[in-house]
Amino acid sequence: MATMAEVARLAGVSASTVSHVLNGTRNVAPDTEVLVRQALESTGYRHNLAARALATQSTDTIGLAMSVLTNPYFAELVRDIERQFRAAGYTLVLADTNDDPDVEVQVIEHLLARRVSGLIVSPLEGDATLTRCLQGLLDEQFPLLVLDRRSALPCDQVFSECVDSTAFLTSHLASAGHTRIAFVAGNMASMSARDRLAGYRRAVEELGLDADDELVIAGESDEAITERRVAEYLTGTSRPASALVVSNNQMTLGTMRAVKKTGWKVPRDLALVCYDDFPWAELFDPQVSAMSQDAVRLASTAADMLLQRIKEPSRAPVSVVVPTTFRHRDSCGCGRKKHRGRGSSTGDEFSGGRGVND
Repeated sequence: MATMAEVARLAGVSASTVSHVLNGTRNVAPDTEVLVRQALESTGYRHNLAARALATQSTDTIGLAMSVLTNPYFAELVRDIERQFRAAGYTLVLADTNDDPDVEVQVIEHLLARRVSGLIVSPLEGDATLTRCLQGLLDEQFPLLVLDRRSALPCDQVFSECVDSTAFLTSHLASAGHTRIAFVAGNMASMSARDRLAGYRRAVEELGLDADDELVIAGESDEAITERRVAEYLTGTSRPASALVVSNNQMTLGTMRAVKKTGWKVPRDLALVCYDDFPWAELFDPQVSAMSQDAVRLASTAADMLLQRIKEPSRAPVSVVVPTTFRHRDSCGCGRKKHRGRGSSTGDEFSGGRGVND
């Protein structure tokens, strides 16, 4: 999918001239218009991505394109986002992407066709069509925000700290005497998943822990794949890890099933911590030690930033890293910190900085 900038380059004009031809907002010389029309046809540029034209007729709605049904954490995040925008007088329109770039492009187009005032997306990186689609919206100064996953795009984005948080989870296990710590990695098309792997590897290097390739298990952010591959690891390795860091809540569920299936016990045979807390973490036996994301803060920050972007479409992009908090429970097997009130105990807060590029 072509962007307005690509059309402008091919026609030898500015992006604003292309916008004027598309939207009829200013007279353009006939010869120049012919060049623009030819470039539009040649590149296959889709006018329904001319977001500025849509924005001039926008409704009080916000589009949200996210893989909600496959991840309960996202469902919690959507609930908090909807509350924030409802309080500001906007209606949230949700489209599930199922973490499929082709689907995401389609739902973005559908949301634009509904004349949404702004978009929140949580894209995977690396798909050229999706990247061009999002870059095209940015070129047109359409209000766009990337949520939960760090992005290389020059856009507003809000995401949880990943690198220091995962390094802490790894060092927490090492402080209990574990030197062989495995890591269940998420979908590497997500920059957040890559950041979490980077945090694990940093801790392994800094602490001099075992660094065998087999210690990184590709869970691909999929519960069933994780269950199968963790089970294969536990039954097939000659040098099993004594501890495990799981990099999101979906994979934690798959990991716990694999542990049960293979007859291992947590934390007796395998200490376990995970990134992403979830409501039923305390219902497991043992209760799961987890790095908790602040869904309320993510939602309020995202809503505030997108509303500001709607008011000031030309301002410089902003990246916000939201701190995480360690919830120390039983699955790590090193003794629980004293509770403060009901529920899980509150440990250190991680605001990021090392290894995170805004």
